[in-house]
Amino acid sequence: MRPENPDRPDVAQSVRDEQARQKETDRERRARLIKVLVGLGIAIVLLIFITSNSQGVKVHFVFFTRRPPLIWVMFACAVLGGALGYLIGKPGQQLTLRRRSKGDDKKK
Repeated sequence: MRPENPDRPDVAQSVRDEQARQKETDRERRARLIKVLVGLGIAIVLLIFITSNSQGVKVHFVFFTRRPPLIWVMFACAVLGGALGYLIGKPGQQLTLRRRSKGDDKKK
């Protein structure tokens, strides 16, 4: 049996490991708190933006005319623009091309 001695390397290493885990946990908590605060800030700005743009606007579609709230018109434009950008970019094919080019470099 060994006597318990805090000067032993394995005990000191265990203490250092525990301190490192504690620092990592604190860092993760701070990062999570910052993300929550940023999310709340964005949500508040979005709510203000929505309430200030709730008036109806006249929109001429191809065969008819409607008066939806401005925020819905802007939201629809953002969604359509994002979908169009995604379809034009086709990220799946870009990743495949990058992987092939990396593999080709290794073979040469």
